[in-house]
Amino acid sequence: MKLNKFLFFLSAFLLVPINSAPEGSFTTLHVKAMDVAKYVDYMKKNTGPFKAIGSDVAGVCVTRSGNQYPGEMFVWNAFGSIEDAFIASQKYDPMTPNKQFEKLRKVKYAATWKPVKEFELRPGYERLWRLKLNDWRAFAKKMEELESALKAAGHDMRIGVFYPLGGGTEVFHLRAVTDTASQSGKVADDYFAGASYGKIWDSSFQYVDEIVSETVEECEIIYTKN
Repeated sequence: MKLNKFLFFLSAFLLVPINSAPEGSFTTLHVKAMDVAKYVDYMKKNTGPFKAIGSDVAGVCVTRSGNQYPGEMFVWNAFGSIEDAFIASQKYDPMTPNKQFEKLRKVKYAATWKPVKEFELRPGYERLWRLKLNDWRAFAKKMEELESALKAAGHDMRIGVFYPLGGGTEVFHLRAVTDTASQSGKVADDYFAGASYGKIWDSSFQYVDEIVSETVEECEIIYTKN
């Protein structure tokens, strides 16, 4: 299946009302890369692990700001269901010694994620907030409202809210995605200039107990199932 057609299909099943959470699930493998460019290039050329676990789409997100350590990044995989994501974790153990991968990265931890609002899978320049929420359903609805207001204001920003499953100490992820750093910066500039959608953002924090961290990442797709 061609990439554009597949992404349209994947986006379609994620774009559903919050009353019935979107289909699909993601896994992430968080690592410390010895050389980010080499590691990403190696995975692009060696897609066997993605095929082995049945990944529909896979990609990487490299932390560019707010790093906790040098080489901070993660590899993500998209699946049609949580069931498929859980099964995939049984098919590949990243902790098993692999001489080639050991030269390229050190594994930190893995997690599974459930999107709880509509989310268009179109990676790019991404701001990620790790949040402790007191009402994730209400927060997700606010993010739907914010995304609509941003579009009405002429901004192309995709917002995702993700529920952690088997994530250890991970918390909810809020992801705000644009195609470029410039686009993301314009959204922030307009917010601080008093844009009306800022009131939606501000009011959403009644559902946030704590901002655990915030980072800026650059993400891309590196594998798509044929």
